[in-house]
Amino acid sequence: MKTLRRLVIGLTVVVGLLFAFGRPVTWGEAALVMWDLAAGGAPTLWQEVTDAPSEYPTRWDSGEGDLYLPAGKVQAAMVLVPGAAVLGRDEPRLKALARTFARAGFAVLVPELPEVRRLALSRADGGRVASALRQLGKWQPDVPLGVAAVSYAVAPAVIAMLEDDLTSRVAFLVSIGGYHDITAAIRFITTGAFRLIGDSREFRREPNGYGRWAFLQANAGRLDSAADARLLQEIARRRFRDADADIASLSAALGPQGRAVLAVVDNRDPDAVAALIAALPERVRREIDGLNLAFYDLAKLRGHLILVHGRGDPMVPYSESQSLAASASGARVSLFLIDDIGHVEFNTVSAANAWTMGQAIVALLDERV
Repeated sequence: MKTLRRLVIGLTVVVGLLFAFGRPVTWGEAALVMWDLAAGGAPTLWQEVTDAPSEYPTRWDSGEGDLYLPAGKVQAAMVLVPGAAVLGRDEPRLKALARTFARAGFAVLVPELPEVRRLALSRADGGRVASALRQLGKWQPDVPLGVAAVSYAVAPAVIAMLEDDLTSRVAFLVSIGGYHDITAAIRFITTGAFRLIGDSREFRREPNGYGRWAFLQANAGRLDSAADARLLQEIARRRFRDADADIASLSAALGPQGRAVLAVVDNRDPDAVAALIAALPERVRREIDGLNLAFYDLAKLRGHLILVHGRGDPMVPYSESQSLAASASGARVSLFLIDDIGHVEFNTVSAANAWTMGQAIVALLDERV
């Protein structure tokens, strides 16, 4: 009931403000989209006033995925990049998100990324996202083309946009809880330490357990030692189930590679993070570097970057979206810092955050023709 009450209050605020500031049709649509996002697939007025999109699996020469098409005219096209989740493109909340924007006139393609189903992302995913963008651009050549991604999936999305043939073709990026410097992101999930842009002070939060063990799970399969890989996976499984599970015997059995990965997760000293990453096995370090947007020339990005981040994000500090915005000097950037949405939870719409959330949705809807 509290969530519903906050949602109603938030929507009431938005509806009032939209008449005060003009553009009532667009803002009314944004309010309904926001309601639908908050509902996570449950019935809403947005679903009552729009026709259900068509959706079906599809393949092309270098990939596969799910395509969601609006019942009416296609006004824009978007590749929606799945984040690290065992269900991948079949994750219910991701499917609900695709349907929400298909109802708003977006043709949405969700590509299959094999790595994400084992809670990992790879530099190769940038190529897969680029392939999906090219294919969707061929299917929908006359409308703006964009890409949307959540959390650590933002890196493959940005890497894809940097491909020479896509830099000028991709009109917009929606980044939700993304990062710029992966070393800073790892520093945050393991030690809780972060710094804001233009502020020399260091801030600390309690590290998020899920992020630490997801890092362990993601990199276990990249070790040369199969025995260490199995031990790390078992450690991650135990700690996912119980944050205080006894892993002493498993840790003691690890070889050098496994100990190096576990050392990153166990560390609580922010100043030690860079050295611990440098000491990781070569394949692990290579994958981390390949997804580190701080190593890419983001000044090449064009189009409109719509960056959304929760101020209290427990997985990626909002300073990373600030840093991403500052690095994309050649793009038009809209940064929206939103209170009370956690990492990527949009079911907490309230009077305090509805206006900012609504602005972010309007920014995306404005990309349509």
